[in-house]
Amino acid sequence: MNGIDISSYQAELNAGIIPSDFVFIKATEGTKYINPTWREQAGQVTQANKLLGFYHFASTGNPITEADFFISVVKDYIGKAVLVLDFEAGAINAWGNVGARQFLNRVKEKTGINPMIYMSAEVTRQFNWSITSGNNALWVAQYASMSPTGYQSAPWTDGKGYGAWSSAAIHQYSSSGSLANWDGHLDLNLAYINASQWNELAGGSSATEQNNNNSNSELEDDDLMKFTYEIIDAKTGKTQGTVYYYDGNKIVALTDKDQWKIIIEIYKDTTGKDMKHYKWRTDAPWYVRFMQAINQKAVEVAWK
Repeated sequence: MNGIDISSYQAELNAGIIPSDFVFIKATEGTKYINPTWREQAGQVTQANKLLGFYHFASTGNPITEADFFISVVKDYIGKAVLVLDFEAGAINAWGNVGARQFLNRVKEKTGINPMIYMSAEVTRQFNWSITSGNNALWVAQYASMSPTGYQSAPWTDGKGYGAWSSAAIHQYSSSGSLANWDGHLDLNLAYINASQWNELAGGSSATEQNNNNSNSELEDDDLMKFTYEIIDAKTGKTQGTVYYYDGNKIVALTDKDQWKIIIEIYKDTTGKDMKHYKWRTDAPWYVRFMQAINQKAVEVAWK
C-alpha cells in the first residue's frame, strides 16, 4: 500500500483527493501543541475511505504526560486509526529508548492499543529496542536521496537492518514526493502490511483473530489473553529453560528473563492482576488443546 504523512505544513491540502491508500496526520507535539488542521484532514481521509493514522511528535517533556496529551486529543478515533510515536529530534537524547517505551506503554495502558513507533533507520541501531520490537511495529525513515519522486514499489535501503526489528511495517523513503492534486512536496511511504493488518494495529480485530478466538473456546477467557509457560522434559522432569509468552495472538520465546519480568510488571500495572504462568509437558491436555487451537507450528524469538 502507498501513503503519505502530513501536518499543518500541508494545511491547504485535501487529503481525500491525493492518490494514497493511507494517510498519517500529525495530531500533537509535546504537551501543548495541537495541529489546528488535524480534525479537518482526518475527515477528508475517512470520507474518502482511506486508512487513517495519527502521530505524536515527541518533545523533551515527561513521556507519560505527552502520551496522556496525545490520547486526550485523538480519543474519538481510538480503535479507528493507527497511533504512532514520532521519535526523532530532541527526544532521542532526552528520552532515549526508556522514555520512548514509557510513552508507548502509557498509550497501551490507556487505550489497550500498541502504537507504532517512527524513527530513522540509524536510530533503530542506536539503542537496544528488544523490548519495544516485540509489541510495537516499526515505521522507519530512510531515504536514497532528496530528489523528487513518485511512489516507489521497492525503495532503497542500506541493507543494514533495523536493529531489534526483523523488518519494518512501513518505510518512509522520501520527503520530496510529487503526487497529483498537490503542488508541494510530500512524505511518501510504502506499507508492507495490508488493510486488514492496518486495522489490527488500529485496534480492530481481523477475521484471523476472530477465528482463533472461536477455536480457543475451550480455554479460560482470562488465560486466553496473555500468559507465560515453560515446557517440562518428560524424562528429567525439569524445565527446558525457555520461557514462552503468549500475547493473545502469537507465541514468543523469551531468551532473557529480564524481559519476562518486564512483561509481568506491565501486565500487572495494566490489569491489576498477576499474569498466569504454567509448566507443561508436551503431552499435557491443556497444552495440546492450546497448540491445536492456535495452530502454532513455530514460536517467534523476539528478544535476543
